[in-house]
Amino acid sequence: MFFNTFLLRCWQRVIASISYVLFTSVVLSSMVFASPGAHGPNGEHLDTSNSVLASVNPKFESFTESFELLGELFESQLVIYLHDFKTNVPVEGASIELESGQLSASTEYSDTLKAYLLTDPKMLKKLNAEGNHEVVLTVLTQDSGDLLVANFDITKAQTNEHHDEEHHHIPWFEIFVAFVVFCVGFVFGRINKEKKS
Repeated sequence: MFFNTFLLRCWQRVIASISYVLFTSVVLSSMVFASPGAHGPNGEHLDTSNSVLASVNPKFESFTESFELLGELFESQLVIYLHDFKTNVPVEGASIELESGQLSASTEYSDTLKAYLLTDPKMLKKLNAEGNHEVVLTVLTQDSGDLLVANFDITKAQTNEHHDEEHHHIPWFEIFVAFVVFCVGFVFGRINKEKKS
């Protein structure tokens, strides 16, 4: 009798530990999101490390003595964060014209995002196509102007990921397994409690 009770308690502890590990991994995996990269809403400087720039959306960056910028490409728009290089202050009210190949398009400033948006369908179709893209950006402000050049490469894998970017994976199987393990542990606990009483 003592041995059976001891075995039952061991199994309960093992099942409880597995449940905890599975539940923790599910919660942590759902909390992990890609970094928005440099020049988010807080205005941090560009970080050229791959770990920061690695995300689902293709990005390009460029800087001169006057400006630094980061472009993030979505399927429906290109978001360009423009900052003053020396002060790292976001530049508002600038005129940005983007050229790639034979196409050119202008951006509009968004007060909400504190960034410039390009929504021209032809340019977006070209930039979202697989291959290497050279982008030339003409930046004009009231006080100065500059020419910035950037390159980015879109592979076939990135193109497929890019189309699925809005669909976040929910680990339903892991949630189900954790629930089943929890239920089994609960049932064993009830059986053990009833045996004692």
